Amino acid sequence: MATELDMLNNDTMLKVVRISEALVKAGDRFFSKYGVTTAQYDVLVILKYSEKRLTQSDLGGHRVVSRSNITGIIDRLEKLGLVKREGSTDDRRVKYIAITQKGKDLIKRVEEKYFDNLKQLVWFLDEKDKGDLTEIISRIEKGLRRAEDVLL
Repeated sequence: MATELDMLNNDTMLKVVRISEALVKAGDRFFSKYGVTTAQYDVLVILKYSEKRLTQSDLGGHRVVSRSNITGIIDRLEKLGLVKREGSTDDRRVKYIAITQKGKDLIKRVEEKYFDNLKQLVWFLDEKDKGDLTEIISRIEKGLRRAEDVLL
């Protein structure tokens, strides 16, 4: 029989999942106006602001999608002309992913509007709430990584 704590755990996780799904949908609605998805835009931003060259595997480690999904994201971005694959001079098996000028131009066009959109999504949270929420989510992420290690 489920205890009160069991029910609280369930309610907590359901709310996190629902919020996550709602935010992804809101992001995809916003980015669809620019011909990309939230995940694709995220990859572009990671590439633009990275201080080093990144491989597809590196990008998979930065993303919220699985490493296998990153291949499809890169393929679609490449078809759109927003990124390109570049071979390594040291290892023919390594492919670096580079943002193109077209990708940089897209970020330049979207970035300010994106940050304005974020403000509208969290207008009801003050800075302390945002900091607290970020801390809690970080603890959830850390706990889930630990749980994966234990459960696997």
